[in-house]
Amino acid sequence: MLRPERKPGSACASNRRVRARPALLAVLIALAVVLVFAPSLSHGWLNWDDNLFLTSNPFYRGLGWAHIRWAFTAAPNGAYQPLGFLSYGLDYLLWGMDARGYHLTNVLLHALNAALVFIAARRLMTAADEEPSWEIGGAAAFAALIFALHPLRVESVSWIAERRDPLCGAFWLGAVLAYLRAPRRLWAVHALFAAACLAKATAVTLPLVLLIVDFAVLRRPWKAALREKAPMLLFAAALGLLGVYHQGETRAAWSWASHGLAARLAQVCYALVFYVRKTVWPSGLSPLYALPVPLVWTEPRFLASMAAVAAGVAALRRYRRSCEDTAFAALAYALILLPVSGLAQSGAQLVADRYSYLACLPLALLAGGGCLEALRRRRAASALAAVCATAALAAVCWGQQAHWKSSEALWTRVLAIDPRNGVAHDSMGVLRVSEGRFAQARDHFQRALDAFPGCVADQDRLAAILARGGGSPEEERRLRIAVEIHPVCRKARANLGTLRAQTGDLEGAVETLRVSALLAPDDLGVRRNLARARAELGSRR
Repeated sequence: MLRPERKPGSACASNRRVRARPALLAVLIALAVVLVFAPSLSHGWLNWDDNLFLTSNPFYRGLGWAHIRWAFTAAPNGAYQPLGFLSYGLDYLLWGMDARGYHLTNVLLHALNAALVFIAARRLMTAADEEPSWEIGGAAAFAALIFALHPLRVESVSWIAERRDPLCGAFWLGAVLAYLRAPRRLWAVHALFAAACLAKATAVTLPLVLLIVDFAVLRRPWKAALREKAPMLLFAAALGLLGVYHQGETRAAWSWASHGLAARLAQVCYALVFYVRKTVWPSGLSPLYALPVPLVWTEPRFLASMAAVAAGVAALRRYRRSCEDTAFAALAYALILLPVSGLAQSGAQLVADRYSYLACLPLALLAGGGCLEALRRRRAASALAAVCATAALAAVCWGQQAHWKSSEALWTRVLAIDPRNGVAHDSMGVLRVSEGRFAQARDHFQRALDAFPGCVADQDRLAAILARGGGSPEEERRLRIAVEIHPVCRKARANLGTLRAQTGDLEGAVETLRVSALLAPDDLGVRRNLARARAELGSRR
């Protein structure tokens, strides 16, 4: 059969047009993300880590040698994120302390990640030597938008202090794309992996995810694939040990005595189910889901989660051949989530929306694969369903950002969902103090203490033992554990003491702060406030 002649260079021009279409679609996806997250650009600072990392921290402000050295040696509140602090330093040079500029950087990073997810999804879908088609492009775009416009992403993007998520995601996705392009040329992969880990240490599981890519997509021999990732695994192990050290230094990590193995395993199962459930139906999202203290693993919600995980594992094992893609996606999801699932618990949260940023990428890719199959069967109806689903998520995402507009909106949202949340009451009390509304602040601090029955009594008894002795070693050990697992209670008590000093109750302030100083002798702020209260009380006398 005769074919029409082509003009010289027409094939090259056609190839350029084919390459240009995905690039244009990636740009349009990024622009859609910027548009949906536009409300965040008008938000301000929050009194939740923004103050600790940025507004009250002068050490990151610039990109001089002193700032770089601080970024690589400091870990405020146990957060080792040198590249995150360097990005804040660049923001400071560009915007000063205007929060809008910092929000803009977060949004642009997230938009970049959406484009990278689209490119990665398209490459994975064409890995079986298939010709690129509009169905593949549409399904890859759906995966990228499902990831980027999901309300679970709001916490990572609208919260300046959580810059590490989109920043880490950019390097993490860059490493995956470099690996898909040339799996045996690893220098770029290694460099991007190191950068991802230095943005947020939870990226340490990337080598394991790449092993899944080797086995499921590239069909490479597993021994060779494992051997070439040895440097990445060693770097991940070293960074993991560094993270454990910093968490211990700041007392951010929970001890095994206060949060045992059964509690941690129950929390892991709950997390595995939680993010899947919220991905499917993102209602009732909160900035803070309080960790119950102590966590009783026999509670119905934890037992149900453990049963669901066991049933899911059994089903995937039984139908692994017919559901291979689902099994690999589930394994990647569990591996990415593992560092923040509660196995190494840190902080007062049971789960957190921000932990889904990287972990839910496999779920988005799985949704893209399902969209591809649907488009090939029923094109018009499937395309309409994909557009409606994306639009619905974008609308919820737009509304969810209002909860991150200010500290007032943030803690109001938390207390609307969980009226007994001790962290929210304590933080709202600090906000009321800054506004001069001392009576309301006192009420919030007292509610924070009431959230943990017996906390104050345990603190008083331990303080008496530390000051005057009289307790047995066993009682002291028990009380130390009881006090250790109530960090919010300790903080609320110290804030209450400071409030008493500000309102003129110096005797009450000295007594409250004295107990707080005995319980936390390394807390310089408590000791400083106690010294001031004592000095002012002495001058009155």
